[in-house]
Amino acid sequence: MRKLLFFHAYWCTPCKRYEREIIDPLEKIVGADRIERIDAWKEPWRAERYKIDKVPTIVLLDEETVYMKRTGGGIDIDRMAEWLKGAVDND
Repeated sequence: MRKLLFFHAYWCTPCKRYEREIIDPLEKIVGADRIERIDAWKEPWRAERYKIDKVPTIVLLDEETVYMKRTGGGIDIDRMAEWLKGAVDND
């Protein structure tokens, strides 16, 4: 199953904005089971596993394979939803 990991920190203002503008709407489209919110400050071992050195960062997984890692910036929510649902290949 394809999944999005959202690495953030509870104190990070840009993370809160990213969550509100991108992660929350995306979760409504694809469902909560496709998005995992990870507080990198509280779970540093998980951030280290994916080499996360900045927040906010998203990691896209296709099973256990990392497809994309992106720090901040805008994303196309519709395209991301299609990818998470499996409607778009790993291109």
